[in-house]
This record gives sequence, structure tokens and C-alpha cells, in this order.
Amino acid sequence: MSEYRFTDGNLLVLYAAHKGKAPDGGLPDYVHERIKLGLETYGIIMKSRPDHHKTMVMIVGEQGPSEKVKEVLVKGGVKPDIIAIDSDSKNIAQTLDSIYDMVSKKPNPPMIYFIGSVWLHETFNASVISSMKNVRVQFYGALDHRPVHEVEAEKATDAPKKGKEYYKRKVTNVAVDTLLNIIFPN
Repeated sequence: MSEYRFTDGNLLVLYAAHKGKAPDGGLPDYVHERIKLGLETYGIIMKSRPDHHKTMVMIVGEQGPSEKVKEVLVKGGVKPDIIAIDSDSKNIAQTLDSIYDMVSKKPNPPMIYFIGSVWLHETFNASVISSMKNVRVQFYGALDHRPVHEVEAEKATDAPKKGKEYYKRKVTNVAVDTLLNIIFPN
């Protein structure tokens, strides 16, 4: 039997929390990249998933910028009544914890599509392993063209919460890599 249950519906989480500001007072380019990827993912869900009518979009970020993100999503074809804003979560771990609290009680939790910058993938993996048991979550990374020092500074504020499941998976991956290197030497 699969470790995952069947999903019922879709939840698209657009992680729009950010520190920087655009020169014109709008949204930074890297947030626009996340929105663009979110609209592409939404389009794919609408065309390919049989449960597309049960799709919700959640924007994570401060209230003001999240309203701007919502406007762009609505212009892109997302219905405004399926969009929610989470301004309480301050990082990925808090976001995933609140999502888990929301969907874990359902007999068939929705498929969750998490959209953030590419560099958030390690933080996401560390958090999702320890907090999202029996829930299907897919990460999509958007391009982020900022300088490395800006990304590293923001990454430090969103350090991953690494539980024992994360380390068990790391050890397993190292063991599998070692075994494969022995079986298939270069």
C-alpha cells in the first residue's frame, strides 16, 4: 500500500514573503518570477487534474504585498474567490505547520504545490520531512536573479528546522550513493 492517501483537491501555495523592495515600490522581480510560475502551475492543474474544481490558492507574505500578488493572479486568470492570504506565517516552517494543521484532519488531504525561489528547496525539504507526514507536497522553484550575498542573507533568516527524519533521509541517501558507486564505478 502507498504511504500516501488519495488526494482530494489542490492547494497552490505561493510563497511571496520577501525582504527586498522594487525601485518603483512594487513587487521585486524574484516575486514576479514566483507569480509567473504559480500561474503556469495553476494553468496545468486546471487543464490536467480531474479535481481542478477543488483548487485553492494561498499567498504567504505580508498583507500589503500579498494584495498586490493577488491582483496579478486575478489578472492572470485565477478566480478571486479561491485566493486566501496567510500573513501570519513568517517563514517556511511556520507556513508548512499551518498548512498541515489545516489539511491533516481531512480524510484525503489535497495535493499541495509549493512555489518559492529555487534556493528555498533545501529549507523546504528539511521542513517538509519533519512536518508534513502523509501529505503529498510538490516543490516548484522559480528563478531568482539576485546577487548571492542578498540570497544568503535572506536564507539565514529562514534556516531550516532539521528533525530526525531529515537526518535519517540524509544518511540513507549517502548509503545509497556509496552502494551505487561500488556497483557502478566510474
